[in-house]
Amino acid sequence: MIQKITNYLREPYPFLYRNQQLILSILGIIAVASFLFSYAFEPFEINTAEHKIPHVWILVVHAVLPVPIVFLYFLLVNWRVKDDARWTIGKEMLHLSIALILIGIGSFLVRDVIYDNPNNWSFRYFYEEIRNSVLVGVLLLAIILPLNLQRLIQKHSKNLEKLSFSAEESQKIVQTMQIQAGNEHFQFTIQDFLFAKVESNYTEIFLNDTDGVSKTLVRITLKELETRLQEFPNIYKSHRSYLINLDKITSCKGNAQGYQLSLQNYSETVPVSRSKLKEFDAYFLK
Repeated sequence: MIQKITNYLREPYPFLYRNQQLILSILGIIAVASFLFSYAFEPFEINTAEHKIPHVWILVVHAVLPVPIVFLYFLLVNWRVKDDARWTIGKEMLHLSIALILIGIGSFLVRDVIYDNPNNWSFRYFYEEIRNSVLVGVLLLAIILPLNLQRLIQKHSKNLEKLSFSAEESQKIVQTMQIQAGNEHFQFTIQDFLFAKVESNYTEIFLNDTDGVSKTLVRITLKELETRLQEFPNIYKSHRSYLINLDKITSCKGNAQGYQLSLQNYSETVPVSRSKLKEFDAYFLK
């Protein structure tokens, strides 16, 4: 049972926090929905005698307060996450839980502004504000995220049914590429190229060789490497951090982030992000 839960939490999940405009739009919609829900149903106990400002403005404060808190928190997360292909449903739940706790702390800190209560700074209200924030977010964490995960897996898996990766390579390219970066010199043939991956300020290039797969760290950006290989239609940027040889794919599996590719002689998988799926599908539907 524990292993099943662990495996589930490791399931890939879309990392949406690169798009700041999208985050603000989602937070705005949630803020409006939160205000309308609280105004219509009043889910928490209300003592109007303690209110320093009209009740409707208190609802506005509680609805709007999460927007800057969550936005700033995920700006930090976005800055720290370098490879979003490793984002999982477990990480999504963890960081959303932290965001909910921060919202509760923020609600506690503004109590003196909106409530006239001598116990505003008590541990009781500190706990209650965090508890209320977490209870509101349980729907997202326990219901919406798992349902969305399953929806995306089914959608991307179904798209793969019309694609075939069993055909032989479209062309035997033996052209040698040479990369000069400072005093470093590196060369390889396109036929041996599997994929390249961003690694800090460098790029890791993975090649087929006599011993299986070799990996070389080269002082070049992925964008520069993509530019040098742009004449080859089988070399494709499948993700912001990955450049792959489409002719080396042996199988493909759909998940919530998009696709996970298995390549010749390589034991791990490489991603195709959701934004790249249409272009990727088009290559194998020719």
